[in-house]
Amino acid sequence: MTDAYYILEDNEQKGPFTFAELTEIELDIHTRVLSPLADTWEDACDLPELYSYFLAQGIYFPTEDNLASFWRRLLAFIIDIVIISIVMDVIVAILISKGIISNITTFQAYSKMPYSELLLLQVILYSLLILYNSIGEASAMKGSVGKKICKLVVVDADGVGLTYMNALIRSIGKVVSLFFYGIGFLSIFWSDHRQALHDFLARTYVVKL
Repeated sequence: MTDAYYILEDNEQKGPFTFAELTEIELDIHTRVLSPLADTWEDACDLPELYSYFLAQGIYFPTEDNLASFWRRLLAFIIDIVIISIVMDVIVAILISKGIISNITTFQAYSKMPYSELLLLQVILYSLLILYNSIGEASAMKGSVGKKICKLVVVDADGVGLTYMNALIRSIGKVVSLFFYGIGFLSIFWSDHRQALHDFLARTYVVKL
């Protein structure tokens, strides 16, 4: 068979398979495959002809062609901030009604709030950001609502979705960048894989669908 493929299962060689037969097998990205075009065994994810197969399973390998631009990520971020701001307004209204914080109706009122109340609002906002992003990125959406609208997903180096712990690390890194005036986002412009500081920390990539 000129188009014969072989796979390794429990260190046992199986095959030969045609390409059509190979794609009917439940391949893992790390399934070892011997292609008719290669002399050595490779991971299934490294075979270009299997890219569409894994794409259909929701696995998006980060490549030079599908990495998201800074501006597309910024648009998704703005959408997320609008959503979080609405939720934050509801939380603030509840805190005011309970007498936990002062009644704030203008921007000047914020500057007159006690430091303890400002700190409480800041902690709530950052906690909300972390939960919102980490839950979204660890879910089947592989991203926040803003990323979903902008057709973006967050994946690891293997192109699969994040575990909650990985998503949590990424979300905390994002909050750290925001705390320092967003400077951690600027590396998207010059890094090889358009990664922000939080992407480097969590070893993640943002790709276009």
